[in-house]
Amino acid sequence: MKVLGEAAGDVIDGAGRMRGYFRRRRIRLQAEHSPLTAIEDPVLAAATLILAILAEDVLITDGHFDVVRSVILDISSPKKADEAMIYAKWAFSQVGDTAIVIEKISPFLRQQLSELEKCELIDMVGVAAAAVPVSHHYGQRVRKLKQRLGLQVD
Repeated sequence: MKVLGEAAGDVIDGAGRMRGYFRRRRIRLQAEHSPLTAIEDPVLAAATLILAILAEDVLITDGHFDVVRSVILDISSPKKADEAMIYAKWAFSQVGDTAIVIEKISPFLRQQLSELEKCELIDMVGVAAAAVPVSHHYGQRVRKLKQRLGLQVD
């Protein structure tokens, strides 16, 4: 009986390890393909998008991170904002191209956000951009974001 109990325990442990392996593998494959496609939270998506637009072709300072965090705080808790900023820094450092960030994240946001929330996101980008120096591509990126979100382009 004791041997059967140990064998059953070994089988259960093995099954648990395999299940964990497959979960980690799925997440790793999503993240390897693109840290942007692994985003499943609108707050993370917004933080990554805003940081990418502000950080394009400029020296990224603590001021950039602080201003993005402050606009994200308007829509989330401090803990969630901190998590979003950590992920946004990492994701943008992995991708490094603002156009790709907009292309990959905007379909998710278009699906998840209401029309009002989409307009608020554009306003958040504007508030953040007013606080730090931005690239000469800023206006073009905001127009592209509006277009990808299905908003009226000026």
